[in-house]
Amino acid sequence: MKTLSLCILICTVLLSSCVDTKPTGSDYLTGLGGSVPTSPTMLGVAEQVSYWDDDGSSGNSYIVVDLKRQVAQFYRGGHVIGVAAISSGTEMRATPSGTYKILEKHKDHFSSLYGSIEDGSGNVVNNDATPRTPVPAGCRYMPAPMTYFMRLTKDGVGMHQGYLPGYPASHGCIRMDRNIVPKFFANATVGMPVQVIR
Repeated sequence: MKTLSLCILICTVLLSSCVDTKPTGSDYLTGLGGSVPTSPTMLGVAEQVSYWDDDGSSGNSYIVVDLKRQVAQFYRGGHVIGVAAISSGTEMRATPSGTYKILEKHKDHFSSLYGSIEDGSGNVVNNDATPRTPVPAGCRYMPAPMTYFMRLTKDGVGMHQGYLPGYPASHGCIRMDRNIVPKFFANATVGMPVQVIR
């Protein structure tokens, strides 16, 4: 019985040491061991990763999107002031890496390329539709909302609010945590550099 009690005590201590307290500033991602969980079964990934901590620093601003770690980091004056969990493009519709500038910002943007088809009750019957997809009788095509859209390419790739399953799942855009993307949008400017790395 004493051995069992001792085992329970040791396990409790070990588990409590694994509980992540939120590091601040640029140490935040280091606190995660340099990686972000990508399992679709991992709940609350955005809440574990995303934060905004504007330290009032001055200097040039830019964003770095890390496709491997599925995070976007907002820098000002060389300091990370914000991190957002993301969901980038699938393998078949990969988000292009490279150096970009924000071409435009549009808070209430809708996709001209993708959307869904809903029946008369608002139930989605096809969540991977395009404007050319045949629409069954009694249904309607709904363009995908891309709230807080920050365009990176002329052919439609950008950063915007979206569903985050915990792994790459978009058509090529960079979906961002809905709790943090308003901060990125408010602090980003047209012409600001964005580096997308693999």
